Amino acid sequence: MRALLALLISVVALCGMARADVLAPRPFAEEFARALKTALPSAVVTVTGDLQLKITDARGGDTTMFLTNPYRDYQLDPKRFGHLVQAFAAALSQSRSAPAQFDRSRIVPVIKDRQWLADLHKTLKARGADQEHLFESFNDELIIVYAQDDPSRMRYLTTKEEIGVDRQELRALAVANLLRILPKIEMQGDGHVSLIRAGGDYEPSLLLVDDIWSGGQIKVNGDIVVAVPARDVLLVTGSRDRSGLKRIRELAAKFAAQGPHRLIDTLFVYRDGRFSKFEAK
Repeated sequence: MRALLALLISVVALCGMARADVLAPRPFAEEFARALKTALPSAVVTVTGDLQLKITDARGGDTTMFLTNPYRDYQLDPKRFGHLVQAFAAALSQSRSAPAQFDRSRIVPVIKDRQWLADLHKTLKARGADQEHLFESFNDELIIVYAQDDPSRMRYLTTKEEIGVDRQELRALAVANLLRILPKIEMQGDGHVSLIRAGGDYEPSLLLVDDIWSGGQIKVNGDIVVAVPARDVLLVTGSRDRSGLKRIRELAAKFAAQGPHRLIDTLFVYRDGRFSKFEAK
């Protein structure tokens, strides 16, 4: 287990700085720019003022962006830094997207927490691009957002777009597409806490693949308990494994507190074919 903990903690250290203290405007803009570069690797992000960025896309187009609203939200809750970066990056990508050319074979499900969607819609509305994204509820804390994953970008779908797929069939189609494009799914651990890896972009979406959880290949003490604290992290332990529960809580809190791709530190238990919030007895 020491090796697993060392691996996870080292990744946490690379995700970004600890955010216990509220940053002043200029350091906030600099840290925001660094995180945005990770979220938008094809863009060049330059700090041009205390709360101002210049973003140059792959085609050479420049956009000046003001961070006044994200900074105000950050001051109210510094732990939301990662959410704010995600929402900003998604809004920027959405507004620059070309008219949709749908390929049903590239529609995938993306697990997000509800705060992510609220932040995204707030950011889009502030930029004059009020949109409703195509999503459905997964449980009280998580949602399924649908996206088109093309080789050069991922674009979140909106409710106004005609995607040519019946809503009742959408999840099954998206999950099948996801399984086809994912690399080999691997699990590492010592019997207390395991880390499931599948390429680094869709690990939380594996919660939608019921065969993984109902097929008996995951052996834990009690019911399966998972955490999805970041886009590339899926942790597993058992509901009666006290040592595993303690460690998974610590790791989930660390991942969910840092980095541009954070999600949520809540634990979920798999019972009766679904994941719900885990309430320790």
